[in-house]
Amino acid sequence: MLSHLKLDNFKIWRTTGPLRLAQLTLLLGTNSSGKSSLIQSLLLIRQTVKSDDPNIDLNLGNPDNDYGIGKADSVTLGQFQDVLCRSASASPSTPANQIGIEFRWQEDPASTESSLFSARYRKGAGSSAELDYLRLGKGLQGFTVQRKKAGIYQLNIASKRKPLGQSADFRPERSFAFSAATLNALGVHADAIREIGPELLDELGRIIYLGPVRRLAQRDYVWAGRMPSHIGDDGAKAIDALIASGAEYQQLKKAKKPLTKAAGLFEQTVKWLKQMNLADGLEVKQLGRSARYELHIMNQGEGSNIKDVGVGVSQVLPVIVAALFAEPGHIVLIEEPESHLHPLAQSELAELLSQVSRERKVQFIVETHSEHLFRRLQTLMAKEAIDASDVAMYFVERDGKTAQMRPLALDEFGRVKNWPEDFFGDALGETREQARLVFEKQTGKKS
Repeated sequence: MLSHLKLDNFKIWRTTGPLRLAQLTLLLGTNSSGKSSLIQSLLLIRQTVKSDDPNIDLNLGNPDNDYGIGKADSVTLGQFQDVLCRSASASPSTPANQIGIEFRWQEDPASTESSLFSARYRKGAGSSAELDYLRLGKGLQGFTVQRKKAGIYQLNIASKRKPLGQSADFRPERSFAFSAATLNALGVHADAIREIGPELLDELGRIIYLGPVRRLAQRDYVWAGRMPSHIGDDGAKAIDALIASGAEYQQLKKAKKPLTKAAGLFEQTVKWLKQMNLADGLEVKQLGRSARYELHIMNQGEGSNIKDVGVGVSQVLPVIVAALFAEPGHIVLIEEPESHLHPLAQSELAELLSQVSRERKVQFIVETHSEHLFRRLQTLMAKEAIDASDVAMYFVERDGKTAQMRPLALDEFGRVKNWPEDFFGDALGETREQARLVFEKQTGKKS
């Protein structure tokens, strides 16, 4: 579980300040205010540590991968100067010409001990990003490296007072790990840093991300006959997962056998579609004896190909599947889950997120503009269906050329103590104006 995030001079952010991440974190606010940048920072580090290039310090993304060339990156942010805040300023932890990304995670949410990734980057060769500083570890485990000059780094082991020296070999690969040769040369000192790299990989590998625009529905899908291992950043594999689950569900139902865990994904998806008033059911249909399958949306006993129903269904299915597909300990990052949904369905999204978060210990970090989702979450806290301590909400807005973060103070009833002005528009003002116009029309007098 991610428990803390802090960005310095990152895109629109001079600094976020320390940001508490809860089991369910909502990022609210105005358009182009910096909400997505918070999520992008985590995806940036994830794609860096998973890169196949050991010489890269920060993988800012290859735009060619957007066109199907090689492995697609989750985010493509351009060059270092595109990521450095245009209004960058120095802070106690980060110089004005560097960006800082820091987060903490806990393998056990009940534990008070957390691991830390804290890195700073400067402009490198060819407008790349070059690592300047890295602290990675937990307590007396782990290590710190500091750039002394181009390609040369000083290494400190957390449990030792004095540095182990300076060397080109102490430059971490992909901002987190040392080569096998360097670890072997460190001897007994390597024990303090050998395990932290795999722990970071494991934590970032738990992330499931859904961007604001999910893959549009297709008329039919090629299914390989197995459950996919992931659903993809655009939700492209969510329907594959549903077809795999649905084919097994229908087979077991026909044979009157108990449902498996895999088949349960299909059953639970149908349950949430009903609850959102989007469909009565789902049906998987094989096209002849081919590997192509259709997904039909059932309403009032009749089925329609998913391509022929409203866009809202195709956009919310990956959200539902991502939540149900996630295992305990997974971190689901979602941008605009409410896209193309009617108000009731948006409210039910809060029920889905809170229930999965509570019952299956899945962490959600959600960027949303939905008042209906927010209001239902308040109600769930008031009903004690979700503990207020398991929720964090932030309002993000622009302050000139930079972003500003406002943590929303919530009481045990989900009420906001520091409500921003015109948070969701001026509902009371609209009501007053409507009442005034009704009065004028009925009386013929202007107020």
